[in-house]
Amino acid sequence: MRIGVGRLWHEANSFSVSATDLAEFEAREWVRGEAARGLYEGTATEPGGALAWAKARGDVELVFSRCASAAPAGPVVQAVLDRVVAEIAGEPAFDRLDGLYLSLHGASIGTEDLDPEATLLQALRRRFPDLPIVASFDMHACISEELVACLNGATVYRTYPHVDMDKAAASALEMLARMIETGCRPRVLLRTIDRVLPSFNMRTDSPGPMREIEDLARAASQEEPGAPLLAAYPFASFGYADVPATNAGVLVTCEDDEAGARLADQVAAEMLARQAAFRPDLPPARALIAGRPWANGRRIALLEPSDNPLSGGIGDTPGLFAAGLDGAVPEGTVFAFFCDPDLVVRAHAAGTDAALDVTLGGRLDERFGAAVPCKAVVRAVTDGQFRNVGPMERGMTVNLGPTALLEVGPMRVIVTTGCQSPNDHGYFHLHGIDLAEVPLLLAKAKNHFMAAFADAFDDIHHCETPGPAMADVSQLPFRHVPRDRLTLKEDQRES
Repeated sequence: MRIGVGRLWHEANSFSVSATDLAEFEAREWVRGEAARGLYEGTATEPGGALAWAKARGDVELVFSRCASAAPAGPVVQAVLDRVVAEIAGEPAFDRLDGLYLSLHGASIGTEDLDPEATLLQALRRRFPDLPIVASFDMHACISEELVACLNGATVYRTYPHVDMDKAAASALEMLARMIETGCRPRVLLRTIDRVLPSFNMRTDSPGPMREIEDLARAASQEEPGAPLLAAYPFASFGYADVPATNAGVLVTCEDDEAGARLADQVAAEMLARQAAFRPDLPPARALIAGRPWANGRRIALLEPSDNPLSGGIGDTPGLFAAGLDGAVPEGTVFAFFCDPDLVVRAHAAGTDAALDVTLGGRLDERFGAAVPCKAVVRAVTDGQFRNVGPMERGMTVNLGPTALLEVGPMRVIVTTGCQSPNDHGYFHLHGIDLAEVPLLLAKAKNHFMAAFADAFDDIHHCETPGPAMADVSQLPFRHVPRDRLTLKEDQRES
């Protein structure tokens, strides 16, 4: 089997002031053709999963086109998206294919095109009207009818933290192989629930509503050989994407439309019945710090999801840092992180042990708080490169750009050139930090943090601060998402 592979993976926060340009893709994933094998081989990513699947089967040739991924941030510069779409849709190496697999996020947004993944799929479908096409998506995808109309099969990550990216790819490719071998052409049905489910209470590695929904969907699916294909994959949508398709729901791949519709309706009803369980209730950062949860020698992590880069945060809001500075946090506290390329340049030029007058936070957007003036000492500088050792995207090289470690009062503050979440032990090892000796970690992170660090602290708390990914989305200026979709009801029967 000769299968084409393309990748467009980016999650866009409409309320971020940080646009995503080519440099952000080049810093993470920007490869084409055979170069993709060297980047992805042995990694827990979708392309890594595709390579492992093909190797295990032994009868598959993967043909790679453009593979592009950038860390979540603001919408992608349209010219970059246009280039990715043109390269994948017009890929000369795709002239002789038996099937096509796409690794998509589902929440990409362009500065002009609000549904670029549908644009890509429509271009491919025009070129290949009869070719079986499948795709895998992030759990926080925003899926439109125009997109699913182009697909014969779809999978979605079933875990959050997302530790099954490679498995989502393998499942999609198994569907595709069945289509190639049997000639069947399933379709994908979309059911939405007119709600956007906040991701704060969405973890599947502990009991909760999303794990229940996933278990129900998995149990009701039929993906075994010999039976008609029927596979349900719930998705929760991305609550900071201001696009018409922002809406939670389920994708059902089916050969029998009636059976598919019944399954889609069943899973959608289960999601709607549990909607209230997703409502976040986060304490303010200052109140949490005032409670001194690190007392009695307990080691604590306090997470600031409102500026989490994997939700489109900008690494710039000062809320948690200011609360820590004012709250007499213990000596040895670590703050991860601020994204401030200019300050990193200053720290590298000044050198280790140099004293600097600095301002932290509020550099890009003062809507979420003013910059905090501080006196700092440079304790370390790095090139910002490490390899993930934890379960999320294990084996992938991470490039933060040059970084600096500053000492500010009782805190060590990591300052980076690139804006990426501190979700792997390698992030801290890079800066000479042993988390086992850190009494309090303040981090711009969210649920993905738990994949590597769930057992690294005595307790982990989320707190609310102003930011582009705050829990209280009513404060954000949506234009394309109806306000009713942002309201979670205790009992759907009342609506």
